[in-house]
Amino acid sequence: MADTEWPAARVRKTFFDFFNERDHTVVPSGPVVPVNDPSLLFTNAGMNQFKPIFLGTVEKSHPFADLKRAVDSQKVIRAGGKHNDLDDVGKDSYHHTFFEMLGNWSFGDYFKEGIIEMSWDLLTRVYGLDPTRLYVTYFEGNPELGLEPDNEAKNFWRKIGVPDSRILPGNMKDNFWEMGETGPCGPCSEIHYDKIGGRDAASLVNMDDPMVIEIWNLVFIQYDRQADKSLKPLPAQHVDTGLGYERLVAVLQDAPSNYATDCWTPLFAKIQEVTGARPYTDKYEKDDVDGIDMAYRVVADHIRTLSFAIVDGAVPNNDGRGYVVRRVLRRGVRYGRKYLGAEIGQFFSSILPALVEQKGEEFPELIKKQQDLKEILDEEEDAFARTLDRGEVQFEKYAAAEAKAGSKKLAGDLVWRLYDTFGFPVDLTKLMAEERGLEIDEAEVEAAKQKAKEASKVVKESVQEFPKLDVHRIAELDSQLKVARTDDEPKFIKGDVKGKVLQIFDGKNFLKSTKDVAEKTPLGLVMDKTNFYAESGGQVADTGRLVIDGVTEFKVLDVQNYGGYILHCGYVEYGALSQGEEVICEYEELRRAPIRNNHSGTHVLNHSLREVLGDDINQKGSLVDHEKLRFDFSHKAQVKIEELEKIEKMSNEDIRKDQQIYSKDVDLDQAREIEGVRAVFGETYPNPVRVVSIGMDIDTMLAEPKKPEWRQYSVEFCGGTHVEKTGLIKDLVIVEESGIAKGIRRIIAYTGETAHAVQREAVEFEKRIDAVEALPYGPEKDAQIKVVSQALSQLVISTLTKDRLNKRFQKITAEHVAEQKKRQKAEVKTALDTVAKHFENNKDAKWFVGRLPISANAKALTEVVKHYQGKDNEKSVYLFGGSKEDGAVVHGVFVGSHLSSQGVTAEQWAGSVSEVVGGRSGGKEPSRQGQGTKPEAIDEGVETATKWLSEKLKL
Repeated sequence: MADTEWPAARVRKTFFDFFNERDHTVVPSGPVVPVNDPSLLFTNAGMNQFKPIFLGTVEKSHPFADLKRAVDSQKVIRAGGKHNDLDDVGKDSYHHTFFEMLGNWSFGDYFKEGIIEMSWDLLTRVYGLDPTRLYVTYFEGNPELGLEPDNEAKNFWRKIGVPDSRILPGNMKDNFWEMGETGPCGPCSEIHYDKIGGRDAASLVNMDDPMVIEIWNLVFIQYDRQADKSLKPLPAQHVDTGLGYERLVAVLQDAPSNYATDCWTPLFAKIQEVTGARPYTDKYEKDDVDGIDMAYRVVADHIRTLSFAIVDGAVPNNDGRGYVVRRVLRRGVRYGRKYLGAEIGQFFSSILPALVEQKGEEFPELIKKQQDLKEILDEEEDAFARTLDRGEVQFEKYAAAEAKAGSKKLAGDLVWRLYDTFGFPVDLTKLMAEERGLEIDEAEVEAAKQKAKEASKVVKESVQEFPKLDVHRIAELDSQLKVARTDDEPKFIKGDVKGKVLQIFDGKNFLKSTKDVAEKTPLGLVMDKTNFYAESGGQVADTGRLVIDGVTEFKVLDVQNYGGYILHCGYVEYGALSQGEEVICEYEELRRAPIRNNHSGTHVLNHSLREVLGDDINQKGSLVDHEKLRFDFSHKAQVKIEELEKIEKMSNEDIRKDQQIYSKDVDLDQAREIEGVRAVFGETYPNPVRVVSIGMDIDTMLAEPKKPEWRQYSVEFCGGTHVEKTGLIKDLVIVEESGIAKGIRRIIAYTGETAHAVQREAVEFEKRIDAVEALPYGPEKDAQIKVVSQALSQLVISTLTKDRLNKRFQKITAEHVAEQKKRQKAEVKTALDTVAKHFENNKDAKWFVGRLPISANAKALTEVVKHYQGKDNEKSVYLFGGSKEDGAVVHGVFVGSHLSSQGVTAEQWAGSVSEVVGGRSGGKEPSRQGQGTKPEAIDEGVETATKWLSEKLKL
């Protein structure tokens, strides 16, 4: 499909070379997950990482501080927030949720004329595009906002020879660029290309015609959008351009669409290999009869978005960026299965190698994190695969019922039910509904969502009111009702099971049905079989649901074990349940996965503690949930940082070995014989007891239980859930070590993606410390040290990393304080010499009012005031210090006996000046000190102080 003269890699390199030859610095792409910018869901434009430059807030130590010209290829995601192309992907030839944005920048250097000339030169001379196929636009103005037409840009286009018929006015939507609700913005000029040529295509510009497309946007950053929507001119004018890489490649390869280029063909080839689908043919809409080409486009686009989002830190979850990633994956999975016949579970990860091979050189983070990326994709797919079949069947039932009723709309509560029960994002259901000719009222969906949230909140708040089985109820179940104990062995197997409802308990009575139970009443269900984990051994209970598809859903919010009866606590979301009904038991896999990581991580940690601290280490308690692991153990002293380092290192070495984790029910006495087996002192264990071993088969151990070698393995009594291999834990990061009682220590640690998140946070924070260290001595460094010090104290990261950062930061602070004292001492001498010289040169002078050649150094100024206060008490001084660089002013006054005898007071004198320099003063007579925020008014302050004294003395 691709023209070999301009392969995609050459297109990018040519762009870089062109601007690099014109003194532009090549800057690596910023991450697609914006750092410390809550205003953005994802990086949606190349300018995002340069935002501090546009706002004038870039720190002096930042690598961009002196940047005047730059060029880059920015990774961009537009799949959520203000800029969202998700719904258009696959349907047309040029929309993508992930794409590369080639860009060049001028920060207060060249402006409109410079970039207009360069862009035209690159496109027509270097890339060789036909000028007669190019059209340009300019901002037509907006009288309501007081914005004039951008005739300046229009005239520059004329100047380089573009005819008026191809210079077109554009509105706010097309020709005024804004990054978000607030921030840098300005008018822009777009460059459009007619793929057909030989005609006047002016009327097709910005009309979504696939043959007349925008390829480059030249943005002229002139304003800062305020929170009240007003526009404030920026102190410097900048250029920010964005050229669609995939679009430019399509133009240069004379391809009918972006997808008919080598930006995509390697991915399409891999998709075909994985699925066995027919080859991609680049058909659209009605021409794409079977929808397979659209599925190719969706899947290829989505693997790019998923990969770059995840490697930059947007882990799939139910909030914000994470939810967008989850939506994209589930949308792509559904297309892959329905149209391409793909098997779901490892679909996206099987395409991943083609993307890494194609983009890995330009974006090495893909290579570095390929294994982690594969695991996350597989985990997400696997979780969705469990409900995908059932969800599609249920959707078809809902759609058929609506059709039978003559409705053209799918009710909002049904849309929400598909999400809540089967994990179908609303936009996925909307897509399926469009295929069936059904509409969705998003207001109805939102109402259903809020209703469900409120109901869930009410029940969760009353969690203590969930029914509990006391000794009498247990006896009733056993002796009178003859209910067998729950078989919960399936909790150790991944996946759903079917179970029968044996009893329904409302806290007082066992019920036959929930039909007459009030809405959202807390209930407990006893099942014959379950895969839910009941809270025990420090591991929290599972949550999830028990469902009869499309008929009934019971929300499970807590699970407890009462003498072998597993009670599923929650409420009926919709429908009704009766004794004897069969339900699908569906625990929340995406919540249990990190719990498994943390529980296996606890075993790894326990073993490392014994190896480093000795055999007297005994477990005294633990908590394993989806966020962290907490482990309490006996130890007489605080664990030294060097010991923690060994413990964490050893734990991660064991994780990296990717050892198999074995489990087996063993006779209790036999299990106790295994050399090195760990159990919680005082804990009562069942017989047989479940033994969990890392790295060695339990049967092998039982054959020779006293073999000393077994001590090198982690072997514990444990009824919890675990990963299959330690490699799935990924990383273990200790974030806290503390004492909770005499002789009892506690460690809190993170594993998996949570560990990776705190590691990324530590890397970003170290950059802040780098920036502080690089700052020259002065008020800015002083202020940043205070800010960063407070942030560091609150930072939750690896204990080891935090210790290292603390030591490094303490060194920076100590050096700053030492320099501060040195300069203060020097400034005290300078100040004293200045005032002394005045009195030496003016023997009869009784006072001095003046500006000292010192910084806004309150201590230095105070020392001079004290000097004269304690010297002869006759002479008076009013002294000022500071500069614009300091951003502050200090002033101090001492009224000697000569002036005080004439009615002059320090309070009155300082009061005449404080407002002038923008501050207040305080102190006791006969002296006064103050600070102000207007260093530019120091000379005015000196003049005011002098004038006030003259008037007071009537000189």
